[in-house]
Order: sequence, then structure tokens, then C-alpha cells
Amino acid sequence: MADEEEEYEGEEEGEEYEGSSSSGLNKIVKILIYVALGAVGVVLMGVISFYVAKHAASQQYKEVASIAVVKPPPPTENFNFSEDFRVNTADSGETHFIKLKLSLGFEPGNPALSAEISQRTPQLRNIINLILMGKTKSELAGVQDSLDLQEEIKASINHILSEGKVTDVYFLEFIVN
Repeated sequence: MADEEEEYEGEEEGEEYEGSSSSGLNKIVKILIYVALGAVGVVLMGVISFYVAKHAASQQYKEVASIAVVKPPPPTENFNFSEDFRVNTADSGETHFIKLKLSLGFEPGNPALSAEISQRTPQLRNIINLILMGKTKSELAGVQDSLDLQEEIKASINHILSEGKVTDVYFLEFIVN
């Protein structure tokens, strides 16, 4: 009976040893499976992102290809102010100034408008100076701000003209310091 117990104890010890080695092997297999799944996931995401980017690029090309080419507008007749506009900005505290060379564009073939602009030059300069003095340095910092200023000048000038309208305002020089 003692021999049987020893055999039984030996079997139990063997089972425990086999169990611990198989659980260690199971952990390694699980880790390898997770690593393999992660690698497959990364590759799958790479393939999907490649096809999505390829599709997006082709869609963008299709959109660009559908833009119609438009002829440029005819050249305008221009009125150039002989003197620069130099005014202080509306900033409080630190003072800044604006130096601006300006040209007005209007439809060619309208001598009455050209004469009116020449006659109203002091009035036009006053309007432009008042608009510029009302701006702060930060209001003139970006491209969109410059475009807005051009539109504001054009609208204010067109408000007083009777022989036609100014179609464009060109900044020949624009410095804000």
C-alpha cells in the first residue's frame, strides 16, 4: 500500500509539472496570437487607408477636372492717385501708420467717369483717409482683411459717383507699421 501511495504521489507530481509547463506554453501561444492579430490589424488598417487615400485623390482630381476655364475680364481703365495715403491707425496705446498707394479701375470708354473722378479727387482722398483712420493694425493684418478694405473703399466711392461705378480697387503699395 505504501508503494501504491508513492506511485500515486509521483503521478500527482508529474501531473502538476505537466500542468505548469502547459500553462506556460498556453501563455506564450496566447501572446503570439495577440501579436499576430495586432500585426494583421496594422496591415489591414494600412491597406484600407491606402485605398481610401487613393479614392479621395481620384475624387479630388475629378472635381478639379470639372472646373470650367473662364476668360479673364477685359482690362480696366485706371485712375492712379498721384500721392500716397499716409495715416495713423485707430490703435490706442501704441501708434501705427498705414502707407498706401491706390489705383481705381473702371470700365474703359467712359470719359465722363474719368473726368468725374479727376474732379472729385480731394473728396475721394478724404473718404479713403477716413476709412483708413478707422482701422486698427489687427484689422489690416491678413489677406482677407485687405480684400474687405478694397470692397469697403469701392462701395464708399461708388456711393458718391454719378457718371459710373468703380469696378476695382488696386493696392499698388500697402504697408502697415
